[in-house]
Amino acid sequence: MRCYCCDKILSDFESTRKSVTTGDYLDMCNKCYATIKDDLHAEERYDLFDGDEDSLEDNNNLSDDLDFGG
Repeated sequence: MRCYCCDKILSDFESTRKSVTTGDYLDMCNKCYATIKDDLHAEERYDLFDGDEDSLEDNNNLSDDLDFGG
């Protein structure tokens, strides 16, 4: 699966992100999703987050949203 915007190969975490409103998969990498995350609410599978998401490190706003219950 590739990002709809930039054509990057998606991780399992990125490829399972769904719109809360429509239930459709967003097919966006973390970097591209970060540009719309304030306008579009998504359901994310944090159990699939492997801690090695390079674009999460590039975007502090998205990484701040991660809550691992710790």
